[in-house]
Amino acid sequence: MIALDHIIPGGDPPLDRRNALKLMSSALIAVAPALHSEAQVDHAPVDTSKSPHPPVGLPPRENSPERLIAAEPEIKVNPDGTAILTWKTVVPTQGATVYLGLPNDELRLEFPIYSGATRVDEDKPTTSHTVTLDLRSYAIRSAVLMALTGGVLAYRIEIFDPQRQTIRFIDRRFRFTVTNDRYANGLTVLEGPNVALVGDHTATVWWTTDAPSSGALQIAGRTIPSTSEGLRHVATADNLNPAKDYEYTILAKNGEDEFQSRAYSLRTAPREPEFSFVFTCDGRTGALGGGETALEGINGESARALATQMDRHRPAFLIFTGDLISGYTTSIDDYRAQLRSWKRIYGPLWRWMPIYTGMGNHESLLNDYGDSAGYDKSGRDSAESIFAEEFLHPQNGPDPEREGLPPYRGAVYSFQYGGCHFVQLNSDYWYSSNPQELGGNYFGRLLPGQLDWFEKDLAAARQNGAKHIFVFVHEPAFPNGGHVSDALWGGGVPEGVAARDRFWSAVSANQAVAVFSGHEHNYSRIKIDSTTPVHRDLSPNPNFAHPVWQVIQGAAGAPFYPQDLTTPWTASVQKFVTHTWSYCHIEVKGDKVQLKTYSYTGELLDEATLT
Repeated sequence: MIALDHIIPGGDPPLDRRNALKLMSSALIAVAPALHSEAQVDHAPVDTSKSPHPPVGLPPRENSPERLIAAEPEIKVNPDGTAILTWKTVVPTQGATVYLGLPNDELRLEFPIYSGATRVDEDKPTTSHTVTLDLRSYAIRSAVLMALTGGVLAYRIEIFDPQRQTIRFIDRRFRFTVTNDRYANGLTVLEGPNVALVGDHTATVWWTTDAPSSGALQIAGRTIPSTSEGLRHVATADNLNPAKDYEYTILAKNGEDEFQSRAYSLRTAPREPEFSFVFTCDGRTGALGGGETALEGINGESARALATQMDRHRPAFLIFTGDLISGYTTSIDDYRAQLRSWKRIYGPLWRWMPIYTGMGNHESLLNDYGDSAGYDKSGRDSAESIFAEEFLHPQNGPDPEREGLPPYRGAVYSFQYGGCHFVQLNSDYWYSSNPQELGGNYFGRLLPGQLDWFEKDLAAARQNGAKHIFVFVHEPAFPNGGHVSDALWGGGVPEGVAARDRFWSAVSANQAVAVFSGHEHNYSRIKIDSTTPVHRDLSPNPNFAHPVWQVIQGAAGAPFYPQDLTTPWTASVQKFVTHTWSYCHIEVKGDKVQLKTYSYTGELLDEATLT
């Protein structure tokens, strides 16, 4: 243990924070091998020719810690205005409360307000649950027009989870119709409408329905049919004007039942760099309690607060770089349910602007063999494949590291906006707990195929005159608290450092403004250049000639991490904040890029000029 009064001497004048940290980090680095002994173990290069294989004689086990609902709840609306809601749980539970509410669609962000409750009495624990809801009475009391024509209702199932000894919430919605005083199930838009892939002349909107349907986007006086008549619908409008707000609605039709959404608006991209965007990540739950903080793997309490604060800036888009969910599940249904929970929480914001997401280490869908081994599922069951199916991102990413490995496209991509270039990477591709024996990849290791694509993508963006370049990757190149022993530099092991240095050399050579990361559940800002100590021996890297900012913003809801003072670059950290949920707002105005970081209550935590 090192006494701080021996590191930070007294006297007049006192040391400022950065000088004090420089002395502290120098002393702590001297004992870093003892503090991070695992970082001294070399990791062999990843052999991409080796496919994961199960340990001999060990059957895979089920491990889905967030899973309480065994399958999607079902609701059957009766002609008399009652509805039968049924659901199954993975373990026996006893009793529940079902809340009904209205999507608050008179406000911009339509988070539902629950105002009715029905108690579910059960004599003993069971895995099958049923309750009757009185829709007619609720509609007459809460929304009279709904009793005449029908509408959309949100519902919440509140269950006591005996596995965690806590309350769990399951949030869903459904639509019903009323014709001649007879009630019936209506076609329901389960996800969306969500804005995606906005350009200066185009905009794409997508949504999903609970039954096969036809659909259309109504915008700029036109009706544009969706590209599918199944459950997932995508419609793209072209010939739009740059930097203009457009009101839009969507139509969904199944037989005689037709639904039209409320009116939203989207804004096309400007031709010049005059816009702002918001960034955050790590919104998963974990050791936080139940209820609102554990909505099927998502911290719903922080998500709603952050979405509300981010929206007040009217940004062009949100980028959320990994650890959307708690993940680490063996169940594809559980993995999809958690991703859909995230989409449900951020959906009210998504109606108005694109949201671009990336994969983190918690976006893991594994074959689990206990303490012996775990690794990414393969083929169409891989975490990467399912993630790509659940979102709508640019499809210009690299090919897999080799044929038969998980895809990159849909999780690794780049796009242009307002004359600027944005790149999203996957730092947790093809995870394996033991790559040397089983094949697969380490967490935080960028493999050669992805790096090849990244270098070419950045070089092309620079050659094509991108005004500013912004890079997003979940695991930081220079961690500062909570993941110093791993992240992109692998805790300082030679293979990890080599991959990180290749990555940052490309960032510096192409003069990126900043690299935005998460993984560490805090906020920090540091500028890396050719004089910054970046290796365990305190040496810099001369290839980092152009200074580039690293911004870590992993404070969207996961448990917080304090600062770690054992890194070679600790003294270069210019700001570090923990113990509050937060996000970054980045304003681009011509040559100038300004960063402001806010808490979930709107308090300004940090600001800096990045260019």
